[in-house]
Amino acid sequence: MTETRIDADVVGEIETRLFRNRAKVRTKKFVVAVVNSNTLKLERGFLVFGKSEAPRITQKYIMNIPATDEAVRRKIAIRNPYGLPKTFRITTSHPEIVKITDQLMSVPPMGKLPCEMFFVRNSHHHQNIETLLYISDAETYVQEEAYSLTLDFEAS
Repeated sequence: MTETRIDADVVGEIETRLFRNRAKVRTKKFVVAVVNSNTLKLERGFLVFGKSEAPRITQKYIMNIPATDEAVRRKIAIRNPYGLPKTFRITTSHPEIVKITDQLMSVPPMGKLPCEMFFVRNSHHHQNIETLLYISDAETYVQEEAYSLTLDFEAS
């Protein structure tokens, strides 16, 4: 059996296209062609099927973002419900608005740690925006839970 390696950029592109809007249930198929970079010959082809579903929201927050030209800092607790230490990867559905200070967090058993984030205000943010925080296992990338953040931008 020969080993075929798929470039991480290809996997990332598939994930981006499939999970772009996680609020919807989506099924997609992709054709992946593995080409030998030296000979430019097709080595293998794969048909990849993927399905995304709406995340399981376990916490909801409403955050008031004052009218200011500077980024606004807030913290929320990330909990570890397991009896073992766990490292989580924190990502967001709106990375252009929500900046996570430390995307990897090692939380003690049955403990919690503050996750610091910054909210970047743009001139067109004059309404409420719902964004999601995805809390995933750092080793397996399996999503553990999701937090809903409703950002209430004050008018300038």
